Amino acid sequence: MIGARKLSTTIAAFAVLACLLIPGGAGSQQSAAMPQAAAGSAVAIDAKSIGGTVTSRFGTEAGVWVIAETRDLGTRFVKMAVTDERGRYVIPDLPQANYRVWVRGYGLVDSPKIASKPGTRLNLTAVVAPSLAAAAQYYPAIYWASMIKIPDLSRFPGTGDKGNGLPPQFKTQQQWLNFIKTNGCGNCHQIGNYATRYLSPKLGHFDNSLDAWSYRLSVGPAGHDMVNFITQLMTPDGGHLAALANWTDRIKAGELPSRSPPRPVGIERNLVVTVRDWLDPQHYLHDLTSTDRRNPTVNAYGPIYGDTELSSNAQPVLDPIHNKKWTILPPIKADTPSSALANQVVNPSPYWGLQQTWDSRVNAHTSVMDQDGRVYWAAQNRAPNDIPAYCKKGSPLRSAQIYPLDVKHEGFFQNSRQVTVYDPKTQQFTTINTCFGTHHLNFAEDANNTLWLSNNTQGDLAVIGWIDTNRFWQTHDAATSQGWTPLIVDTVGDGKRTPTWNEPGQPIDPTKDTRIPFGMYAISWSPADGSIWGSNLTHPGYIIRLAPGSNPPDTALAEIYRIPLPGFGIRGMDVDRNGVAWLPLDSGHIASFDRRKCKEPLNGPGAEKGDKCPEGFSFYALPGPGFQGDPGAEENPYFVWVDQHNILGLGANVPFETGNQSDSLHALVGSRIIELRVPYPMGFFAKGLEGRIDDPNAGWKGRELWVTSGNRTPFHIEGIDAPAPGAPGTTPETLSSPLVVEFQLRPDPLAF
Repeated sequence: MIGARKLSTTIAAFAVLACLLIPGGAGSQQSAAMPQAAAGSAVAIDAKSIGGTVTSRFGTEAGVWVIAETRDLGTRFVKMAVTDERGRYVIPDLPQANYRVWVRGYGLVDSPKIASKPGTRLNLTAVVAPSLAAAAQYYPAIYWASMIKIPDLSRFPGTGDKGNGLPPQFKTQQQWLNFIKTNGCGNCHQIGNYATRYLSPKLGHFDNSLDAWSYRLSVGPAGHDMVNFITQLMTPDGGHLAALANWTDRIKAGELPSRSPPRPVGIERNLVVTVRDWLDPQHYLHDLTSTDRRNPTVNAYGPIYGDTELSSNAQPVLDPIHNKKWTILPPIKADTPSSALANQVVNPSPYWGLQQTWDSRVNAHTSVMDQDGRVYWAAQNRAPNDIPAYCKKGSPLRSAQIYPLDVKHEGFFQNSRQVTVYDPKTQQFTTINTCFGTHHLNFAEDANNTLWLSNNTQGDLAVIGWIDTNRFWQTHDAATSQGWTPLIVDTVGDGKRTPTWNEPGQPIDPTKDTRIPFGMYAISWSPADGSIWGSNLTHPGYIIRLAPGSNPPDTALAEIYRIPLPGFGIRGMDVDRNGVAWLPLDSGHIASFDRRKCKEPLNGPGAEKGDKCPEGFSFYALPGPGFQGDPGAEENPYFVWVDQHNILGLGANVPFETGNQSDSLHALVGSRIIELRVPYPMGFFAKGLEGRIDDPNAGWKGRELWVTSGNRTPFHIEGIDAPAPGAPGTTPETLSSPLVVEFQLRPDPLAF
């Protein structure tokens, strides 16, 4: 007899399969009455396009991708487009090369790869998936990861070994989810792709999956961090480690996702996606820059610059016009420590063995470009304890007099990154030795071209720093060109900053303002009023506003706002031109905070707690399935970028959230989510993104979004001729390198 649970799963599986395979179902996105004659309709192309019609045994196939790939150029080059409601497609602007062209789509398996060249009309036959299991191999990771079982709400709060077994630090299910999503496991890599939902036999032989997962989390340079994370999630019954083992066991036994993804509809079919690779499979990318976000025509048609964080000293460069890639090497002092010291390989990776693949001393985290095309990295260029005298007590710098930065705090020096600048015109590097640590950075639209920098530090070292870049390039004096301030909240309520303040956790003197120990992770400058906004990762997540005032070391005042339910779990953030802050959340939302909606005074007693203005928040649900018992999508969005200048064409001030579990970006247009999907290679894991205008008079062809895939395991991205959809290859030659993804939006699916 079939148990009720198994029977329910079986019924659900057949229902999804029927939906996928029957014309007109959600997976097909076409009408059963669609006339076959549509397949013969001529599709206009030019000498740089490939176009035609896609049909299957059910007729024309709408909302599927046609993919053209070549390796004839200086980098792997893939361009893809979506079929319209009549199954027609055009892949535009293809460089002259030999291509392999095929069809991929939900409800299908990949069609045979057909040789073709630009200027060819090519009708293609889509292959309907023979089973739900075959179709599911092409689903984004979120559909598989949502099958992981999480602790039920009834088990919170955790009370430890003598209570319900959950670690007592987890007071709510939201804290648990935040820990396994963006601010834990999902911070570094996608979960649910082929490489993570199956246990590689190359790991070795184990008696059970629990042992296999325990070993798996200890391999490679990230093994120490992964073991540390999973240890905090342990319970007497195995905790999250047991949940992962149970998940892969169920998948191995044939269990499948309970939902299938919808095909692209409407404006989503106008999207053209181009993928190039850069660097190599061993070294991951964190971020990129292509232009000055204040004026996105800077560096038009120019190279894209990447940031390799812990993985490598070499920073990749991509020329998207000639499809060439190379690397540049920032300078560092001889005694600068390597990331390998904190990321020792203890157990061999099935890909790289005991090789130490992360060996960066540059540690370039994020970059921006200025008005002259110079690239600024938040990067290490000296040892953390090599602190200049101008940072310390006795310095003539006003910031140092108010808040000196010369201490070692909780075992860590305050500064792990500074600023390194590259000028493409001279091909020269310049280092700026900052007193404060750097993490993210953004320019203000002011006369000094002020560069504002976060440091993602808590406690005594939580400061916001800035560099007057005009002064620096005039004088090359790092000391007098920089400043910083602690984060002081106006708890007195008079709109002014007191010369001294209450320290966090100490008794409150009502005649003094209060310092908060929360540093910023992301940082953005508001065009609306010149304020600085940032995110703080402390659960459930906070956003911070800093008003610099006329003399920031003395006048800067901060505000802090806690994210209310249903929201929780923040990483990045950005601000639109109206001063509205946009937030990507682990609760499965894009959220906004509009300070103009606040109804009560935002300063005064208690303002340091973050409880002000819950009415300023609005929440917009992301698409995709969630964990059982969790109402939000199983998404761990890393960052959000606001298209202040309507570069892509969806409108000014549209926020784009990184769909890290969905191989996509999510754009919020009004109250609707537009999904910008990357169907090939699977495993796209967006981190850094920005838009550029190469030619404001060229329509959609002169505008694009540039995004890097920041998966710390780039070899988990679907490989070149991988043995199965989404599977990593078995040799370095068949592993995928980090990706640079270009998004363009046509007026219709057949534009060329």
